[in-house]
Amino acid sequence: MKNITALIESILFASVEPVSSEQLSIFLGIEEEEILTELIALQKTYEKDYHGFRLVRHDKDFRFSTKPEYGEDVALFLAKKRPQLSNAALEVLSIAAYNQPVTKPYISQIRGVASSEIVEALEEKGLLQEDGRLDLPGRPMSYVTTDKFLTVFGLDSLADMPPLNPEEENLPAAGTEILLTEAVLESEPPSGEVET
Repeated sequence: MKNITALIESILFASVEPVSSEQLSIFLGIEEEEILTELIALQKTYEKDYHGFRLVRHDKDFRFSTKPEYGEDVALFLAKKRPQLSNAALEVLSIAAYNQPVTKPYISQIRGVASSEIVEALEEKGLLQEDGRLDLPGRPMSYVTTDKFLTVFGLDSLADMPPLNPEEENLPAAGTEILLTEAVLESEPPSGEVET
């Protein structure tokens, strides 16, 4: 019989997306309570000083992440792998991140120019993903940001994004990309955690 702790650890390590205790329970055929006990034990193991990463929990989702004290060094090392994004792509990401779910026509309307190709390019890079069709005329596809978006911009969750100014609550047609570029991309890589 396989070591359950080692198997859970292997699944978490190999997974690009966070893994829920429910997913592990179903896959391994073990009660979710037992899975949570194993996950909490793993969290305590990785809290020790000699580990460079930790097991981060968001509700019932778990993922490995670089410890904050090593985040800047890891980000510098990985900086060359960061996708190169144009100002237009950053603008589209800003609109999507602050207003998700969004549609291509919505993004184009805010930007004042057709944005379908940019949305598709960001989807190919794994920064946006389809989120289903909206119950509107024409049933347009909606889009949301991905976990890769959070990783690339050094965020743990969307709640960590820079706040909008009160007068920018409705996201004007221009200038919103500055929020992300100044906060995350301007001169140095994000400090804090880098997902493994």
